[in-house]
Amino acid sequence: MPGVDRRRFWIGRLEAIRRRRSVILGYHGIGRSRMRDDLSRLQVRSSRFCAQVELLVDAGFQFVTVAELAHLAAGREPPPGYAAISFDDAMRSTVTAALPVLREHGIRATVYVTIGFIGGVSPWVRAAGENRIASENELLELAAAGWELGAHTMTHPDLSALDYHACRWEMEDSKTALERLSGVDVETFAYPFGRYGAVSVRAARDSGFIAAVSTGGGSWDPFRLTRAMVGRFDPMPLILLKLEDRYEPLVGSPPLSLFRHGTKQIRRWAQDRTR
Repeated sequence: MPGVDRRRFWIGRLEAIRRRRSVILGYHGIGRSRMRDDLSRLQVRSSRFCAQVELLVDAGFQFVTVAELAHLAAGREPPPGYAAISFDDAMRSTVTAALPVLREHGIRATVYVTIGFIGGVSPWVRAAGENRIASENELLELAAAGWELGAHTMTHPDLSALDYHACRWEMEDSKTALERLSGVDVETFAYPFGRYGAVSVRAARDSGFIAAVSTGGGSWDPFRLTRAMVGRFDPMPLILLKLEDRYEPLVGSPPLSLFRHGTKQIRRWAQDRTR
C-alpha cells in the first residue's frame, strides 16, 4: 500500500474510533536510545511520536488534558471525540521533544510526576540512553504552557502490594508536594506500573483526586480510567487495538499470555546482564 494511501487508511480508522469514543494515550520518553539501554521499551522516537500526533489531529480529535476529560465524563463514559495525551515519570524529553511537537498543534497534555525522581534519572533507562527526569523549573515550564501536572506517587512503588495507609502517603504527599511546586490543584493520578487493587483505588478516592489512570485496559470508572500506553515499537495496528480496548483481552488469551510472559522473562534476563 503506497504511503499516502496507508496514511489515509489509518486516518479513516482513527475517525471511526473518534465517532464512537474518546481516548487517553500514555507515553514515557520521546527520543532515541539504543535497545540495550531501553529494555523496557519506554522511548518512542520523535519522528514516530510526531507522526502519531498528526494522525490523531487529522482524524479530528479534540484535545484535552486528563483532568478535563474526567470533568467532561462526570463519573460516566465521556462523550466521543476527545483525546488526552499523557506522559508518565516526567522524563526530560517530555519538555525537550514532546512539548514543541504538541505546542505546534495547540495541544496541552498531562504529565505524571514522581516526586522522588524530579531532577534525577529514570531507573529503567541506562545512563547511555536519554534517561534524565525533568527538573522543577522544567515542570513549571510545562505548567506555564497549560499542561496538567498529575501525581505519580513519591517513590513509584507497586501500589497493589501496599496497604491503605501506605497508598495514602504515596498519593497525598505527592499531591501536596506537586501543588506546592506548581501553585495549581493536582486533580488526577497515575498508578505506577498500572498496578492497583481495591485498596489503592479507595486510597485514590480518599486522597482528593477526581480520577486515576491505569496503563492498558481499564474502564470509564473515574479511578480506573482506561489508557492506551504507546511503546517503542508499537505499529499502528497495535495502537488501534489499544485505543479500542481490544489489546488487553487479546494478550490475556492463554497462548499470547504465555508468549508475553516469556518475553518479559527474556527482558529481565537481559536487564540483569547489562547491570
